[in-house]
Amino acid sequence: MKYLIWLMACLFTAGAPALAGSLPAAVIALPRGEHAILVEKQTQRFYIFRADSDSSELIRVFDTNCSTGEAFGPKQVEGDKKTPEGIYFIIDEHEDKDLTPIYGPRAFPTDYPHFLDRQQGKTGYAIWIHGTNKPLTPMDTNGCIALENKDVRRLSDYVTRYVTPVIIQKTIQYTNADVLAAWKTGVIRFVDKWVQTHMTGTAGDYMTLHVPGADPDRFDWDAWEQQRQRAAVSENPLQIQTSRMGIYRLKDTLVVAMDFTLIRGQKHLTLGRRKLFLQGNMPESLWIAADEFQDSDRVQPSLAILAAGAGRLLESK
Repeated sequence: MKYLIWLMACLFTAGAPALAGSLPAAVIALPRGEHAILVEKQTQRFYIFRADSDSSELIRVFDTNCSTGEAFGPKQVEGDKKTPEGIYFIIDEHEDKDLTPIYGPRAFPTDYPHFLDRQQGKTGYAIWIHGTNKPLTPMDTNGCIALENKDVRRLSDYVTRYVTPVIIQKTIQYTNADVLAAWKTGVIRFVDKWVQTHMTGTAGDYMTLHVPGADPDRFDWDAWEQQRQRAAVSENPLQIQTSRMGIYRLKDTLVVAMDFTLIRGQKHLTLGRRKLFLQGNMPESLWIAADEFQDSDRVQPSLAILAAGAGRLLESK
């Protein structure tokens, strides 16, 4: 039955009008020179887009078949044989010498379950993009995304750990550049306010940026503010720099991922790739639902990592 439903979906999509000039609605901004992976479960298609000179100008550079979980719907619990739906990131790459034959010559783990998944009670692990040791068949995995081996070998050329998003949807939605530009402007304005609140705001100011229940621990803010004030009385106050920002959106949830760097005088300390989960159905009305550093060895709250980094800068000679 699942193969009949899949085939009907493919035939329907094949008869749809061409999407020339349309842009994937989930990719609001992509760091220059980087790539975004989009997976459409309904048609079992796998796409890669690249950002060239302008991050709003996306070029489709890869288009192939894939196979996702054998059960319908977004993943909820371990063992349900469903592929997650959401915004994830490639966090590693395994070569054939480290893999059993079932995974083919390459495997790229994602960060499922991410912060919001865990808050929502979703379980499971090891959702990978990988090859196969058998003919590729639609909807034939335990939840991973499988590609033919000739295709998975090419992924190394398109992937940057912690930067490359994997956006998995039932059906990819498309929009125009004006809509994406409005969201990009609104999100960047919010992030700028968030950064400035780090530097000059109070704990109350910081908490008003969060949705109810997602407020950061007051102790972590106090630790950061103590370091900020220590630096402020010196010749070299602390500064924050964000770079390589990616902005992605599905429904009313946005993910903003950026390199997060502390600066004091001539010293720069990149703390890692910081990821904000924002909620809101308009670019002018956004709140933080979750905040984490993507690095797999980071288990502390983001403000605690920030305070510790500031302490290292202040103690360094």
